Amino acid sequence: MNHQIKFRPYLLTLLVLLFSVNLLAQDAKTYFHNQVDDLAMQEGQAILKSTGAPITGRLITNYDNGQIRLEGHYVNGQKHGAFRWWHPSGQLGSEEFFTANIKEGTSRMWYANGQIKQEGNYKNGVLKGRMKYWEKDGSVRKISKGQ
Repeated sequence: MNHQIKFRPYLLTLLVLLFSVNLLAQDAKTYFHNQVDDLAMQEGQAILKSTGAPITGRLITNYDNGQIRLEGHYVNGQKHGAFRWWHPSGQLGSEEFFTANIKEGTSRMWYANGQIKQEGNYKNGVLKGRMKYWEKDGSVRKISKGQ
């Protein structure tokens, strides 16, 4: 009986966590590029053309053939989370991460053949450490030093 009493707080915490994650997942929306104001996007904000409201959710841009070109996540109109761009062939072209429109974490780019092109780490929008560059054949082209 003592084991049941000690276990209950953990079970309750787990249930609350699962319920919270489920609610967040239900609120996530997907928007498409034609729904968002182009000028605002150039200025770093994702707002709906129809209402002027900032978006919270996933934004997708497609190529003419339907292939995904860009996928990014926004919170209150600002980049937040992963942003990925694909080559027309479907090969991943770049991956970056943002917090409140500021680049954060590992940023990578790939050639259309799948070979990594460059890689660096960002903290508060500033390159930290080294940026590595590769040739299409996989050989290291150069390494530059950030802050």
